[in-house]
Amino acid sequence: IKPGEVVIMQNGKKDYLAVVEGFATVTQTKVNILTDMAIEWQHIDETAAEAAIERAKSTLAGRHDLSEEEVASVQASLLKSLAQLHVKRRHHS
Repeated sequence: IKPGEVVIMQNGKKDYLAVVEGFATVTQTKVNILTDMAIEWQHIDETAAEAAIERAKSTLAGRHDLSEEEVASVQASLLKSLAQLHVKRRHHS
């Protein structure tokens, strides 16, 4: 799974989750998803996600003094926040 949106259909009701990278297994009767983050769109703080995106972009702009691990961590944080913002804006009423 890549960062983005997962739609869950349960008892005829859809729920939308922002997720980050992970794995999915699919059988004839169920789907299992393993990820470090799965947030229902109603629980996403749009302002906090926007602020996190700006912080990550600013950090990456001055990346000359960051290690490869730090860059990877900031990029992962950026993808997490972008996924949240995308899902929130798609389903915000």
